[in-house]
Amino acid sequence: MASSAYLFLELAITAFIVGFGWEYFEPRELLMRSFWVPALCLACFWFAVDQIAIGFALWTFPAAGTLPIRLFSLPIEEYILFFLHTILCFILLKCFSGLKE
Repeated sequence: MASSAYLFLELAITAFIVGFGWEYFEPRELLMRSFWVPALCLACFWFAVDQIAIGFALWTFPAAGTLPIRLFSLPIEEYILFFLHTILCFILLKCFSGLKE
């Protein structure tokens, strides 16, 4: 049951994205190259930072707090969280930048 705390955070972020940002973007915008190239670059940077921090033992992901599925020392929830965080940032930038299409 302890591993559900991290998943709850992701569910809350998803609910926020859907509840707050639905009127500021269209799902087709998430398929555009102008979204994916910067999103993948940012995600790769944060994955590398996480790997370095784990390598230096600056932080860990306790087995009791995450699911047992791991990719390159990171729990699968971490990848999902980075993806959701990128979408949330995209929506907030569109919302508060004043750009109208």
